[in-house]
Amino acid sequence: MLDTKKRSIAKSLSWRLLAIIVLATVSFLITRDLQKTSIITLFYHFVQVIAFVMHERIWNQVGWGRSKGVFIQMTGLSGSGKSTIAKATQRSMQKKGYRVEVIDGDEYREGLCKDLGFSKEDRNTNIRRLGFVGKVLARNDVITIMSAINPYEEVRAELRAMSDSVKTVFVDCDLETLKERDTKGLYRRALLPDDHPEKIAKFTGISDPFDAPLVCDLKIDTSKEAEEESVAKLENFIIQNIS
Repeated sequence: MLDTKKRSIAKSLSWRLLAIIVLATVSFLITRDLQKTSIITLFYHFVQVIAFVMHERIWNQVGWGRSKGVFIQMTGLSGSGKSTIAKATQRSMQKKGYRVEVIDGDEYREGLCKDLGFSKEDRNTNIRRLGFVGKVLARNDVITIMSAINPYEEVRAELRAMSDSVKTVFVDCDLETLKERDTKGLYRRALLPDDHPEKIAKFTGISDPFDAPLVCDLKIDTSKEAEEESVAKLENFIIQNIS
């Protein structure tokens, strides 16, 4: 829970008042002189304000320890491991004190993008909306990972053009491996006959196209890498781009 502005000001004033009372009390116990106590208290806080301003100005010129936001637009077929890698990277980096947000395509389909279908136009609108959220978060120094199929190169190019902080990560996995994994049974349903009641139409990689990225800042091949290796690779890539 975040403090409101008024609460923060009240806390700052109460802390400063407490510091004045403590200093004045200690000064009086030592000097037994109200005049000297007043002079010491006022002079100390005057010097402290000047020292604080100088301290802040010096640190504002130092780049060490600072990090900036970055927007990772993932792309990859369903089941390739995008969400698993994104969320594991989020947990790992949050433990180290980084601010990380995952924009999960499935989650946003139920909220921000619930009005959209699966036509090419709607898929593009979906990614543009997620991209706008990612851009705003990254602009506010949040590490943002968009986990979505993101199938079309034209929209990925639009997102890259928004800012230098946008990086494309291709989570690759060959189709045969995805069919074998198929933990949700989606590929099985996509391959059913057209007249089957469980058939999934317009399934990316089967009955709907997926454009392999022409520009890729990082490629993760989950058919050849263990999850831990993929997570470490993404985390290291992010750290290199925010330092």
